[in-house]
Amino acid sequence: MSPATGGKSTLNVVALLLAGGALAVWFWNGFCVFPSVIWNDVRLAPSIAWAQGWPVFATGAHGTINTWTYGPLPLFYFWPASLASTAAGALNIAAGLNLALTVVPLALVCFGWPAGGRAGGLGPARTAAFLLCLAVWPQRHYEVIFSDNLALACGLVGGLLLVRARSPSGYWLAALAACAAVGSKQIAVGIPLAQILWVGLTAGWRAGGWHALRCVVVGGVLLGLAVAVFGGAGLWYTLIELPAGRPWEVSLDRLIPMASEFAWQIVGPLVAMAVARRAFVRPALLLPALAWACSLPFGVMALLKTGGWLNSLHCLALWLPPIVTSLLTTRFTARVDRWVCLGPALAVALIVGDRVLQAPRLFMRPAVASYDEAEQFAAQFRGRIWFPFHPLVTLYGEKRYYHDEDGLYVRQLSRQAVGPEQAAAHLPPTLRVIALHNRWSDWGIARSLLPPNPPRTVIGYWTLWHVVAETPPRR
Repeated sequence: MSPATGGKSTLNVVALLLAGGALAVWFWNGFCVFPSVIWNDVRLAPSIAWAQGWPVFATGAHGTINTWTYGPLPLFYFWPASLASTAAGALNIAAGLNLALTVVPLALVCFGWPAGGRAGGLGPARTAAFLLCLAVWPQRHYEVIFSDNLALACGLVGGLLLVRARSPSGYWLAALAACAAVGSKQIAVGIPLAQILWVGLTAGWRAGGWHALRCVVVGGVLLGLAVAVFGGAGLWYTLIELPAGRPWEVSLDRLIPMASEFAWQIVGPLVAMAVARRAFVRPALLLPALAWACSLPFGVMALLKTGGWLNSLHCLALWLPPIVTSLLTTRFTARVDRWVCLGPALAVALIVGDRVLQAPRLFMRPAVASYDEAEQFAAQFRGRIWFPFHPLVTLYGEKRYYHDEDGLYVRQLSRQAVGPEQAAAHLPPTLRVIALHNRWSDWGIARSLLPPNPPRTVIGYWTLWHVVAETPPRR
């Protein structure tokens, strides 16, 4: 090895280590922020409730009304969080599990996807691809529990299994991963569809038909298990009827804030595939291209439903990691090769630096102080207090699973009336206090139960609204 080569190698290693260190610091900040994001409480609560023995898929007349209108597999995935003894502890475990849903699949794809043509020295190039994908991944996926996170993880791993499949077992595992994606979120049906088309185009339509049969068989088994565990009536109502009842919402006021990222997800891959259209005929690039195309229409439909947001667009996330890996493992000229590691490392530093500068504050410890206060309120008003957006507090404090306001709001959006018996069955037996976090603007559903000009007490992070006069909580 020449001195010049050795110097370049050392520079690459240093650059990648610095980029990795910057990402690690940013990930720790995201881990600490996680408990303060209100959506994580209501979305983790169904897993904890299921672990405690509560039904989590309600019907139109029975069961706890909650925010979970997605597939059942994320409930299994986040089950380890139920091993914690407090709500704050459960959220910390869930923060690690949620982070792993992105880091692990990206590592598998970036280090396992077929190389773009370079014969050796792939380690640094694959590392650069991995770090770059971690940096450009949407920040909200690191900090918020989305059913999309597990769907994307299964889709990426399923694509890797399929592109490397050399035996029937490999194809069966790929089909299992694809169907697991649909079991995480209904709109992920584009993932098995892309697999079937890819097998048909690369191995013949007879083979594609066999892969379609694999997906049907595996999907049927997963569906049967879900019905056996959660009940068919609740699954049908929650996964089909409620989402179907949400109205379409297509307005400039709603779409303009999404426009730039929506354009990036659509225009970026389109331009790349148009410019390098011959390269995308190769099987290793054809699969992510099909995944992008098959996922796009379902994501757009979910986006245009009331309550839909950019997390429903899976197309770029399924396309980017294989493409970046293939690009950085392609043989270039010596002048370009020197930037294969340095370029991504510099991009990671710029992206992380921009996020640090835009962050309102950086956290060094998990933001769980509000839960310490909430536990005190829950103990004092046991059986009389409702946390509409923090069901974890009473799941741990009382072992009771109450309605959450976002679930009630979904019912309202879907024009599904809540009967008085179902409403009363899953609220505190003697409701006296409604606790709302000061940093969250609620939907107003819980506060509609309050009398005119209700007394309230503001303590720390919380406002306690008194349904009737109560002894103020101890400070």
